[in-house]
Amino acid sequence: MVRKLGFLLLFALVLLLLLPADAPVSEVADTLGARFFWEPGRQTGMLSTRDHVFVFKPDVSLGIFDYERLIPSEGVLLKPEGGIFFSEALVAQLVALFGKTDPHKPVVSAIIIDPGHGGRDPGALGRFTSSGESVVIMEKDVVLATALHLYSLLKARYPEKEIILTRSEDLYLKLEERTELANRIKLEPHEAMIFVSLHANASFNTKASGYEVWFLPPEYRRDVIDPEDLEGVEKDVIPILNTMLEEEYTVESIILAKAILEGLDEQLGEHTDNRGLKEETWFVVRDARMPSVLIEMGFVTNEEEARLLSDPEYLKKAGRGIYNGVSEFIDTFERTSGFTE
Repeated sequence: MVRKLGFLLLFALVLLLLLPADAPVSEVADTLGARFFWEPGRQTGMLSTRDHVFVFKPDVSLGIFDYERLIPSEGVLLKPEGGIFFSEALVAQLVALFGKTDPHKPVVSAIIIDPGHGGRDPGALGRFTSSGESVVIMEKDVVLATALHLYSLLKARYPEKEIILTRSEDLYLKLEERTELANRIKLEPHEAMIFVSLHANASFNTKASGYEVWFLPPEYRRDVIDPEDLEGVEKDVIPILNTMLEEEYTVESIILAKAILEGLDEQLGEHTDNRGLKEETWFVVRDARMPSVLIEMGFVTNEEEARLLSDPEYLKKAGRGIYNGVSEFIDTFERTSGFTE
């Protein structure tokens, strides 16, 4: 193993010598054996391999290596003719850092499933007629049934992970209680968690139908670092560290949302509409210090869709779709230690 690592490092150094003084990021990625992701809205980039990840912004003088180490990144250049380039010095530093193996493989160690509403808060209400009788459907029941099925699927697939329901019965919880439960979980440096909130929709337009997945708008600013974890960190560095971690969570939230939407489309697409990805500052999304999404499973105010959402088998299909998306996210995260698609 030591010989193999030494050979790989030597090979990377040889490639480095062949690169121009300012190398395009695509060539840097090839040199490192990394994958490159660029989020244009936030002007943030990420290089990732199985063992390491480097997050950077061209207008910030520090980047984050492996989510915890700050390194100077003045060598990230946006050239007038277009494209992102890395200076020779920065590439040399990254070659050395990426050449080291990490004994701790990054894992998603916890998944928070948040069925919305509950108890005295029924959420959205819908009505339809069945066998001549009026039937009332409540959002809190729809999302709880789906969440319980999702929980069982995830627990069976990932027995080693912590799968947590914010509620497993008809219980009222404040919004703050839901996010506090998630934010209290302590992780090791190589561990991550995700937050998935389930809801059903309502509209004055009774023809509105379909499922959609929401994430926090990329331009929204928030604190994602627990103050208790900042002991010994220089005050000038804290805002930079928060910004970079915030960028990471935003990218991962978008990727998680896309994966879940695709999973729902596969399971429910023949029955109702795919309304796509949406952005909004929902409380549980903006206050969770982790990648987080909010799912609207359908409209209880649409009579046809209300019938579907009252069918246990349909809710199992919805749970399966969400499960498939979450599993795809986890498998990609743990396989590549980062995202580039």
